Amino acid sequence: MTQFTRIMVDARSRHARWAMASLERQHAIIAKSLDPNRVGGRRSLWRLDKGRGGASSRLYVVSDAVPDIRVLHDELDVGPSDLASCAYEPFLDRLSIGQEWGFRLRANPTKSLPSAERGRRGRRAGISRIDEQLQWLQRKTRECGFHMPINRLELPEVVVKDSQTIDFTRQGSTVTLTSAVYDGVLVVDDPELLRTALLDGIGRAKGYGFGLLTLVPLADDYRTGNSAL
Repeated sequence: MTQFTRIMVDARSRHARWAMASLERQHAIIAKSLDPNRVGGRRSLWRLDKGRGGASSRLYVVSDAVPDIRVLHDELDVGPSDLASCAYEPFLDRLSIGQEWGFRLRANPTKSLPSAERGRRGRRAGISRIDEQLQWLQRKTRECGFHMPINRLELPEVVVKDSQTIDFTRQGSTVTLTSAVYDGVLVVDDPELLRTALLDGIGRAKGYGFGLLTLVPLADDYRTGNSAL
């Protein structure tokens, strides 16, 4: 049974601030909190939504098991009341064609660059321009079972809230990843494909907090045109 877990992280905690300053540390903590010896099964997904103005951050995890609260307590000063988890399948089973949801996705948009040598595979490169990041997501929606409705400005209902390049050290080498946080509205076209995207993630660098798509019911003020999205 897949578990969807939300963990509230107090940004005032010294341990938490230290952990949240590095993608490599976050990756190690999440891996440690789950079964490090697990063989098979789906890759776990996670995303850290940092709070603003001193508000608690929210760590979301989709995994085969509930993260170990003892590890989270030691590494992030998280207590039992800060963790809420539930089986994910009942929600996934309720998805149907035509439903509208608000969504958030932190992704690592990339593109393939051609090789200068004939017959040699090109390399992957991060997409840093916001217009190209939106185009990347538009292409991904077709294989993930949804589309984004067009608003009165004849644009998809989605914005890039945060676009940046992140550097961190892994095994003595510097890793650079392009990050884009998408907030928007989607319409379900193929529930099965969307379920797969929610469980398997979208794009690359999933072990480092990218690819987790989350859905929320649309607020009434969005339906009347007053949403801040």
